Amino acid sequence: MRKITIAAAMLAAAAFALSGCSATTTETSPAAESTGDKPVYVFLPKSLNNPYWVDARKGMEDEAAKLGVTAKFLGPDTDDAAAQVAIFDSILATKPAGIAISPNDPASVLDNIAKATAAGIPVIAWDGPVPNSDVLGYIGTDNVAAGVQAGEALAKSVGNKGKVAVVIGSLSAVNLNQRLEGVKKALAKHPDIQLVATEVSGESVATAQTASETILQANPDLAGFIGIGGSDLPGIAGALKSADKCGTVKAVGFDVVPQGVEGMNNGCVDALISQKPFGMTAQALQILVDFHNKSSKLEKDFVVDTGVVTVTPDTLAEFQKTAH
Repeated sequence: MRKITIAAAMLAAAAFALSGCSATTTETSPAAESTGDKPVYVFLPKSLNNPYWVDARKGMEDEAAKLGVTAKFLGPDTDDAAAQVAIFDSILATKPAGIAISPNDPASVLDNIAKATAAGIPVIAWDGPVPNSDVLGYIGTDNVAAGVQAGEALAKSVGNKGKVAVVIGSLSAVNLNQRLEGVKKALAKHPDIQLVATEVSGESVATAQTASETILQANPDLAGFIGIGGSDLPGIAGALKSADKCGTVKAVGFDVVPQGVEGMNNGCVDALISQKPFGMTAQALQILVDFHNKSSKLEKDFVVDTGVVTVTPDTLAEFQKTAH
């Protein structure tokens, strides 16, 4: 795949204006509604219950308003691969102008993507890749690089030594596995750091907290945690707070969402690896519009890396002022 940066992607996405198009529409029901002959673009996230997707939806809405197109945000309430496939089926029945998919389980949506491609509907992977599929390309975080950044942040927090543990939302999501790969790559550079446990949360804060509590009980001398998925760090922070180990056991995780910020303000979180969900969806919509209008300058199998930023207690306030 050919990898390009945000700036290059923005240049490649040609500006366009379409008079008479309808305004943005945001839906959370499992079926997209027809808007006559006007093009409708649909974003299908992993779920709707994670604060991360609030920023993603806002980015889509704002960009749709700028472009004068209709965009819908449809997904399952929780991270449910089967429910996501069913919603994908209902979306295909409406024949949208383009689809952006963030897959719970990439293998589960291969048939849907193939059907969309056969019907002439452009599909791009957004937030999480879909390997070996008919998607036109991927826009989102370079998750291996982000995992390396998270691993280095934890190594710094624990003084480059000690026992650490990982809590990961899913082992079927490619993006989370790529982050885990990056974390391990970073930690391997620090021989005095030992990864003693990796637990799966199922993208549930409650399960992440229970898993973290179990790890703490088994490893009373634990130095730190990394939360790989969006629900993992809040669970880790909850476990640290319950055990009165905030600040003693370090915690690093993904996304500047309210629970993560609260954990940082309470001294339970040492670093947040911020993705750019707002920018991802804004650019993804531009890309879909250009593919639909056959004006895209992006090649098949494009990769747009939207980047990440490490946020610490010292930089949190300034980051919140400039986010988006």
